Amino acid sequence: MYKIKTGKFLDRLPFARVGGGIDAILIINGGQGFMMRPETSRLRRDASRLGRILPDGRSFVLLGYDPKPGDVSVSSIADDIAEIIDNEFGGRCQLVGVSYGAVVAANVASRFQHRVSRLALVAGGYDFSPEGRHRLRRQAELARSGQSARLLQEFSSVFRRPWFNFLLKLRIRLNARKITGRLSSPATVCRYLDAMLAYRAGDHQPEAEGPDVLVVLGSRDQFFSRPSVLYPRVKIAVLEGETHMAPVERPADVKAILSSFLDSRP
Repeated sequence: MYKIKTGKFLDRLPFARVGGGIDAILIINGGQGFMMRPETSRLRRDASRLGRILPDGRSFVLLGYDPKPGDVSVSSIADDIAEIIDNEFGGRCQLVGVSYGAVVAANVASRFQHRVSRLALVAGGYDFSPEGRHRLRRQAELARSGQSARLLQEFSSVFRRPWFNFLLKLRIRLNARKITGRLSSPATVCRYLDAMLAYRAGDHQPEAEGPDVLVVLGSRDQFFSRPSVLYPRVKIAVLEGETHMAPVERPADVKAILSSFLDSRP
């Protein structure tokens, strides 16, 4: 693993850069990027974990979320990312979105097609499934009512392996005060969840001249389902029997799929 450098883009968006190659992959973090405060140690851990599913030898930048957002929408987040691609990536890059970040990445690629050479959506898609939206609404309700411990418990059934879920539940139970102390403010969590609940991906569908797209998800994903509409130039890789945590439970398989897609010639 390369040395990890942390900083902020646009003076407010935290990032962790792994490696220094000029062809760095830009990754938009999942919901943990705004659920938890963007401490440097957390960014480093997230970057190290994501490094396990990316092509060997490729540098990448993991992008988080504004920890003190004002009015926020999926489109406004995408606007910031387009500016970052212009300023930091020479105007064009390979873009990967994870979970919540996948929806944002898809919006970037549909609205700013010339800035994205390839798009990979990992444990995600163009929009959340009906079940996923129900889970987001539930999370927003818990955050708004200050039920931090119950909010954390919402994530204790997302693994395929029962003992992974058991260990997560046990960790939350034993360290509830410490973990909840690291959560972002309820207002911040709600702003990002509400932004996604207000979003409709159908207003920003990819066009034929857009980038090649890869969707990687488990067949039992609790937040996303296989896209019902096959958009132009899309490959879909479904990991049978896997849940939303497929990148954690099947990192070698996800890495092989992503490597073949990101490292192949257009």
